[in-house]
Amino acid sequence: MGKPGGIDIIIPVYNAFDDLKACVESVRRHTDLEKHRLFLVNDASSDARIRSFLEASRSKTIIVIENETNLGFSGSINRGIGHSDRDVILLNSDTLVTAGWVEKMVACAYSAREIATVTPLSNNATLCSVPEFLEENRLPEGDSLEEYAGLVEDFSLKLYPRIPVANGFCMYIKREVLRRIGLFDAETFGRGYGEENDFCYRAEQAGYHHVMCDDTYIYHTGTTSFLSEEKKAYILAHEKILRERYPVQNQAVAVHCRDNPNWLIQANLKFWTALNNGRKNLLYLVQADFRKDADDHFGGTQLHVRDLTEVLRREFNVIVAARDQDCLNLTTYIEESEYRFRFYIGKAPDYPEFQSGFFAKLYAKLLDALRIALVHIHHTKDLTLELYYEAGKRGLPVVTTLHDYYTICPGIKLMDYKGAVCDGKPDKNFCAECQKSTVGISKQIEYLSVWQEEQRKALAKSDCLVTPSESARNVILSAYPEFSPMLRVIPHGVKPMKREKGKESEKLHIAFIGGLSREKGAALSCRLIKNGPGDVEWFLFGVWGYSELSLMKKRNYTKTGLYERDDLPGLMVKYQIDVACILPIWPETYCYTLSEAIMCKVPVIATDIGALGERMRAMNCGWLVSVENAYEETLEIIKRIRNKGTEYQEKRDAVARKKLKTAEEMGMDYRELYQEIRKAAVPEYPAEINLRRWLFEHYEPVDGRILWTGGGQYGMAERVRTLEHELSQIRNSFEFKCAKALNMIPFSKKILKSIYFIYLKATGK
Repeated sequence: MGKPGGIDIIIPVYNAFDDLKACVESVRRHTDLEKHRLFLVNDASSDARIRSFLEASRSKTIIVIENETNLGFSGSINRGIGHSDRDVILLNSDTLVTAGWVEKMVACAYSAREIATVTPLSNNATLCSVPEFLEENRLPEGDSLEEYAGLVEDFSLKLYPRIPVANGFCMYIKREVLRRIGLFDAETFGRGYGEENDFCYRAEQAGYHHVMCDDTYIYHTGTTSFLSEEKKAYILAHEKILRERYPVQNQAVAVHCRDNPNWLIQANLKFWTALNNGRKNLLYLVQADFRKDADDHFGGTQLHVRDLTEVLRREFNVIVAARDQDCLNLTTYIEESEYRFRFYIGKAPDYPEFQSGFFAKLYAKLLDALRIALVHIHHTKDLTLELYYEAGKRGLPVVTTLHDYYTICPGIKLMDYKGAVCDGKPDKNFCAECQKSTVGISKQIEYLSVWQEEQRKALAKSDCLVTPSESARNVILSAYPEFSPMLRVIPHGVKPMKREKGKESEKLHIAFIGGLSREKGAALSCRLIKNGPGDVEWFLFGVWGYSELSLMKKRNYTKTGLYERDDLPGLMVKYQIDVACILPIWPETYCYTLSEAIMCKVPVIATDIGALGERMRAMNCGWLVSVENAYEETLEIIKRIRNKGTEYQEKRDAVARKKLKTAEEMGMDYRELYQEIRKAAVPEYPAEINLRRWLFEHYEPVDGRILWTGGGQYGMAERVRTLEHELSQIRNSFEFKCAKALNMIPFSKKILKSIYFIYLKATGK
């Protein structure tokens, strides 16, 4: 079906001189009036300036039609259509058109034979209003009309989605449709309101449908904020006529207004408007998401990335890619706004994958679609090393923060299969036995050598490597000495925490805080609680990965369960905590729990190992014990301080004076680093519509609500994503995690199995 050679634009005119003048000027500026014609239908305007302006505007392709009497909007439109033999665009005089508007609407109209009408996007066009649906919007602050219309076009998905009714402010109509169903019903709707609904309903009943032109933006200054009582009365009367004539279609419009099945149009525009703010786009890669609705958001790495994101999102567009069970969450943090995309990547592999065609393509698309300026890799566990290579292909600067020892050994914590600290240097026989016992790798493979070779190649793609402590830096350099010139120390900062002063107990109250696993000293903690002095009260804040701790019951032992970082000061006051015990047996690279205890003004008993020992000595904020004799030395300290005498008071006063590096200060360090390594320019990324469509196939509202309601291409997505979200909520619930921790696995699995059966039934899988 060929496109028409020329279009006739029909503007009904009744007073509103300033609006009319601006509208006609915009049409002249943005329309090929050698090819298209403009019909100005003067509906007996009372403003004398109108006739003079129209007469001055006459030309070969600008035709002025004068109504002897006032015919109303519908009558004026019909007169204009009667003078035309082409497709028409009905245009209100209180509009401003933009570049390429006619050509884009024609392309949309002729994208399918069954299309009758086309309505562009606008600030004020009910079903086609953007960025807020059904509202009278303003242009984004700082954007001109031309700039915003250009952004709409540049980032459009060009979906041309179906709508139940067009909007008469700017309405393209094919001549074929006019021939088949006739003109507007001027007799019934002469005074306006409802005439386009009536026309569209007739067209639909004749086999046509109506679409939104989502790559064209026309500004509409008209307002419905203030209506006279007379106008309200005839609007109600016309609505009643429409309900009686077209009950099914009228209800469909109401449902469309309620559900907004084309919500993706608004979401897409909001996202690209927010992202197109002139700031650099940073991509962070993390092994697990810090979002509270994610499966595993409690770790130190997640905590660090969350703090860094909260600080830097005020200056950069921070985009965080993180595994969340079998999906990759991609959340963009832009000032106060968040937008989330979710990609299915499958369950974590049984054995780590270094490279993967699937991940290479995924990362390539993300870098290109989001126009990334810098990549900051925080962890690659279960996410391959492909981001290093894809960033390298595009010449992007890359920062890697080494939060643990994963790049040295897949065991992460440098603990061997016998429970001892390892130096990370490959030893053929010992490592073979260790890898077999810890990660199930065959002894026939010199796996650690393979591992470190792959990590070395990837890390070499970085412009800078970062560790949070000198201790961690030294361990990394023992495995990769060649990276010394590019490896620097940037200590983590922390969000301020304020502990209110509370009552003190006569007894000594000691808390173990954070997650307690074997490497975190769970066995030692358990032994201290079981055998420690009876007049000491013991508390366990957080999760525990050690069954004896979870099952132990003692009069002077209290378990509180999971907590969020911001809850810790309140817990410290509630349980009158005097001392925190942090007793890992592995060389931590930083230790957030130490920072949290100090922020709460609580002195610490800690093992002298890794960054924990380094930081404790630097701050003199408690007592250090050796890893080898931690039990005996800790008990000795407790006996000395359980009466809270001079020794304890001196440590507590010293902790009260400590000032830790803040998250804001850490953010400043990273700003300087990014500035230092930035490239001359961001690569010229392709403006590829298929990339944008691909990206928004994976878009999800950040609050987890599913807005697809209409069936069709989104119907299955709604059912699947709703059920997946419910499963995720159950897995992440405190009750489910407690059931797992209390060895109620069969019970918790039974719950999931029942829900998963419903999921399979709904999806037909």
